[in-house]
Amino acid sequence: MKVVELMNKNVVTCHPSETLTVIVNKFELFNIAGMPVVEKGKLAGIICQSDILRKIKEGDKTLNELTVRDAMVENVITAPPVESVFRIANTMVQKQINRIPIVENDVVVGIVTRGDIIKAVAECG
Repeated sequence: MKVVELMNKNVVTCHPSETLTVIVNKFELFNIAGMPVVEKGKLAGIICQSDILRKIKEGDKTLNELTVRDAMVENVITAPPVESVFRIANTMVQKQINRIPIVENDVVVGIVTRGDIIKAVAECG
């Protein structure tokens, strides 16, 4: 099975300049725990709840003072839409990550999460 068959194509993204308060609200509004960071149409990073918690623990600034750029991970593991779901799952386990942006021609075209893979396995079995 290819990741294009189960990835979420309606990807919620954010910009590096958004405050973490806005991101927390997006997480709640869209019922997600992380999202790609896009700047000038290209993937610039990824941010998730644990990145925000890590930044809060540092304690030097408030959520309103911190931006996505302050907390995001820049070296993002990505995959193309034709990637095998098994390879994606293996990467998630090895790298201990929960989501992988799906990128084609430097543009985010989808995202796949551990939950998406579990749901696909449950539906097949």
